[in-house]
Amino acid sequence: MEASYLRCAGYRGRLLVEGQRGVYHVMSRTSCGQYLFDEEAKGAFVEMLRKQAGFCGVDVLAYCVMGNHFHLLVAVPEEHDVSDTELLRRYRILYSEKNCPPSSASPAVLAKLLSANEEEGQLLRARILARMHDLSVFMRELKQRFGLWYNHHHQNKGTIWAKRFTSVVVQSSREALTTVAAYIDLNPVRAELVEDPADYAFSSFGAAMRGRRSACLGYVQVFSEELKWEDLLLNYRLILYGKGATSKGRTDKDLGRIDVGRLERVLESGGKLPLSDILRMRVRYFSAGTAIGSEGFLADVGEQWKTRHGLVRKRDAYPMRCGEWGALRTFRNLQVKPIDGAKLN
Repeated sequence: MEASYLRCAGYRGRLLVEGQRGVYHVMSRTSCGQYLFDEEAKGAFVEMLRKQAGFCGVDVLAYCVMGNHFHLLVAVPEEHDVSDTELLRRYRILYSEKNCPPSSASPAVLAKLLSANEEEGQLLRARILARMHDLSVFMRELKQRFGLWYNHHHQNKGTIWAKRFTSVVVQSSREALTTVAAYIDLNPVRAELVEDPADYAFSSFGAAMRGRRSACLGYVQVFSEELKWEDLLLNYRLILYGKGATSKGRTDKDLGRIDVGRLERVLESGGKLPLSDILRMRVRYFSAGTAIGSEGFLADVGEQWKTRHGLVRKRDAYPMRCGEWGALRTFRNLQVKPIDGAKLN
């Protein structure tokens, strides 16, 4: 890793990747956990997510929008220059001639200023470019835009969000990315909204199973772009269901409903659960683990942590308890119970 790979943002010690592409599991909840989002709101959020990501240059690998929170797995590229043509294309994703706030230049005005290549246009260009390739800006604008939409549609005032957002750095490896993506896609199963994650319309897996190309392309990146959607689906189903593409025997064997009591008894006895089972429970490593990946990846994270904060850590990579996690480790050794019951998501 480069010396600038990681930086700490804010008093909570949020890790942000610099100098290269960074992948994050991001989550945010509504104020007081209120179930504010009906189907219309969830659909509106997904469309805003796609537009904001297109403008910022962020790749959405996986997502799930629930009634009181959302999960995202996003890849943020390193900061780089953008041509005038590309800048204008991205700007038009957010703003049209008829739907442009008074505080912002219309696409036509922006095009004219960029073409003139004078100081006013270059200053505007710099301000727009500063809003791209940045996780914090991406999340802030997405939540602000949705909050304004929600308040307008429901005659509401004030913020609808509990706090900023939480994020965990995820190694860009197939094992780490597929595990976190599956955890995200299984949210509606944990909440007992559906038995099969493919039936949930407001998740990336549900969208991909309905043929949405952008969602399919997200999983191609999750699988390191080595497989096409049709080819990777069998492998991904093994993680989601613990089985292949077709059920054997009963028609419900590939569905997500499991015996929660049985899983909790296994954990209480000190046993480990298969990956497809433990992902149907609430895993705090994915929300409070700081970083997830291999021992080597987390050792690099630890080196940057020491350089920036002068803190000596006993270990940088801790085993993830309760499940068969393979080579995955966590940067934080969570002392509070890292796994909760299946109804919590």
